[in-house]
Amino acid sequence: MSDSEAEKIMSDSETENLINTEHSPTGGFKTIVQPILAEFVGACVFVFIGCMASQNNLLTAVALAHGLTIALLIIGLGGISGGHFNPAVTLGVTLAGAIKPVLALGYFIAQVLGGLLGAAFVRAVLPYDIYVTTKGGRHSLGKGVDPGWAIFGEVILTTVLVFTVLMSSVNRLTKSKLAPLAIGFAVAVDIMSGGPTTGASMNPARAFGPAVVSFAAVSGSFDNHYVWWVGPLLGGVIAGLLYRCLFASSDKRWITGDRPV
Repeated sequence: MSDSEAEKIMSDSETENLINTEHSPTGGFKTIVQPILAEFVGACVFVFIGCMASQNNLLTAVALAHGLTIALLIIGLGGISGGHFNPAVTLGVTLAGAIKPVLALGYFIAQVLGGLLGAAFVRAVLPYDIYVTTKGGRHSLGKGVDPGWAIFGEVILTTVLVFTVLMSSVNRLTKSKLAPLAIGFAVAVDIMSGGPTTGASMNPARAFGPAVVSFAAVSGSFDNHYVWWVGPLLGGVIAGLLYRCLFASSDKRWITGDRPV
């Protein structure tokens, strides 16, 4: 590798982007506490908006509510935490080498707790009859959908989302200022296509919070709940491995890369 190429890689690695959260050490609050709090707040808002949108019977409206919300959250908080708000995204970004595993664990906990709080806000705001009718915004499988194939569907949908995150926000050769829109579009189109079948969760925190909070009011809150953990997390792994093995820039790629990472 030439000196100019090495200098370019160093320069690119120092450039701030929406997902790479390996900030220079300027204190524990800025590098640990603040990003984790941002993930907590973002997950709370995302789950609240997503569950509230379940009052609308139009799939397009539900999809846009989720997609536009994630885009806005990334624009607002992405510079602080990377704007994951989803354990599956955090898993994929960790495998991509863009965040340290210890911080990823903090993100995971914050996202799950934020999702619980967002779901609790929905329970507080909605009248009881509407809450029960909408099942608190929790996910459920479509009529006749086999749980095994539902997991497969969630794997594909989540792979699309996480791969979009990696290529638009992590990869130094393809990252774009339009990444928030690209990620929001990925969420929206996934829900438009997979919503009637699996709920198109792509996000264990989005599934877990409403299931827990609605447990006392709605029967079957945890029916097939594993679908929305196994599918999205597998999708995150697949996207991360695809990126590191085949599509990452040469300095990050495991196969035919310039150097091991």
